[in-house]
Formats: sequence, C-alpha cells, structure tokens
Amino acid sequence: MKKGFSIEIASRFEGWWRYNAVLMGGCFDAVGTRIDFASAASHVADVGAGPAERPANVAPDRRLTLETQPCDHLLLYVYVIPHTLPQNNDIETTKPFALDLKIAYDGHRFRSERLFINQWSGISLELRVDRPAAEQA
Repeated sequence: MKKGFSIEIASRFEGWWRYNAVLMGGCFDAVGTRIDFASAASHVADVGAGPAERPANVAPDRRLTLETQPCDHLLLYVYVIPHTLPQNNDIETTKPFALDLKIAYDGHRFRSERLFINQWSGISLELRVDRPAAEQA
C-alpha cells in the first residue's frame, strides 16, 4: 500500500525543549483540490510557563513527524514557538539554532533542509512540497 508524505523535524540544540512545534498541511490532488488535512504537534509547555529546565518527559533528541495520505502535493506549515525565552540577552549565546527538516514520499526521502531558528521568535514557515517526479502516476 502506498504511503504519502512523511515530514520530520528534529534538532540537536540543547534548548530545543524550550519550543513547542506544530506541523500541518493540506493534501491536494493534481488539479489543486484539497483532499485531506493532516497535523501533528509536540507541546512541551504553555507559552510563558517558563520552566527552568527540560521537563523529564521530554527527550533531548525529540522529533516530530507528520504523515499524510498519498497526494499530488502538500501545502506544509511548520511552526516552532518558544514557550520559554533564553535566560540572557547576549547575542553570542542566543544565535539561531539548527532544525533539520526531512521530507519523504512513500518511504523514500527526497529532500532535507537545515533551517535556522531565531531563539526569540521561533519560525512560521509555509512550504509547497510536490510529490517527486518518480512517484507521479
């Protein structure tokens, strides 16, 4: 049975726990009709809660994955939202951190990107992802 898109985000940044993350997207057929909607979320804490350290139930290497049904293309939204801001205002210690975005279709990875996330504001990203040509029917 064919699978659709699989989207994964992950980071090795030690402060990754300070961010809630959401992946969502509309799945479209070849003529542009939306045929499905999928979402996944990793909620660590409410915005402003300000935990002083990583909660015990949050893995340091956590990943968030979104799976869709087979479709022609996906309009993907990536949200990384800080719930706890950095401890200090020093620019050198609050440089953007790397977030790895991996995209597969039917189990075959065809795209990887490294996004750089502002520690203060996070990211809000819209991305159209087309099914790879080899998967076109």
